[in-house]
Amino acid sequence: MYGILFKAVSQTILELTKDTKHLGANTGLITILHTWGQNMMEHPHLHCIMPAGGLSFDNGHWVHPHKKNKFFIHYKVLSRKFRGKFVFLIKQAYDKGELKFKGKLASICGKKNFTNFTDKLKRKDWVVNIQAPFGKPEKVLEYLSRYVFRIAITDKRIKEVKDGKVKFSWKDYRTGQYREMKLDIDEFIRRFLLHILPKGFFKVRYYGIFSSRHRKENIETAKQLLTQEAENKKEEAMEDGVRVLEKQDTVWGEILECIKNYRQPNCPACKKGRLRFAGIVYEDPWESG
Repeated sequence: MYGILFKAVSQTILELTKDTKHLGANTGLITILHTWGQNMMEHPHLHCIMPAGGLSFDNGHWVHPHKKNKFFIHYKVLSRKFRGKFVFLIKQAYDKGELKFKGKLASICGKKNFTNFTDKLKRKDWVVNIQAPFGKPEKVLEYLSRYVFRIAITDKRIKEVKDGKVKFSWKDYRTGQYREMKLDIDEFIRRFLLHILPKGFFKVRYYGIFSSRHRKENIETAKQLLTQEAENKKEEAMEDGVRVLEKQDTVWGEILECIKNYRQPNCPACKKGRLRFAGIVYEDPWESG
């Protein structure tokens, strides 16, 4: 099911962005799987990062989103396309015998019931969240990188383990308030194990121009095209007599660089330099004897 989720999301975005009605370019995206909510229940979803635009089909220029749109692709278009892709893929997996049901589900999920279920899915409105970056690229990557190595719950959220129960804090996003929950140890372990991915499963994946095979080449091409575009705009502005203001490096940039590179002295003798390990010096007792 996680594989189907990745496929449905990537195919939805890449196909829509190739459509000239929306962008008309080859773009890319980085996807990160996140499977839990604050209460550790199953809440599988993907966080996606993508550039505002893409490479033209001939790699000759960078294509920007249409100015008339305040959004990249309308959320209704994305949600309907995503719904169609996801339902198609789970039906395909079911027909191929790749999607299997066990326990009580095995007796009720026959062909007819499964078809009725997918028909209901197609009549529902699906939710897709689109938002502008909440900070610079570095901030976005730093935020999402937390999900790469994070587990379902951190130690500091566990308040107490007592009398066969675990008490932990969680944030209720409906109210924005922090609350506490107490679960039987077995239930706590069950919820935690829900979020251990299959062995060898990649929770971070790259698609489109960011796919591994041509990623380095495509990123370099994009940088060159955007740099050239900026220089062309500057030349056109100067020819039109428009004053072009360029950001200048100030002394604050130098100060910030010094702060970043500063390393506190740790030498116990001079209190100024840095103590470094050079090697172990010892006397061989066999030679001295």
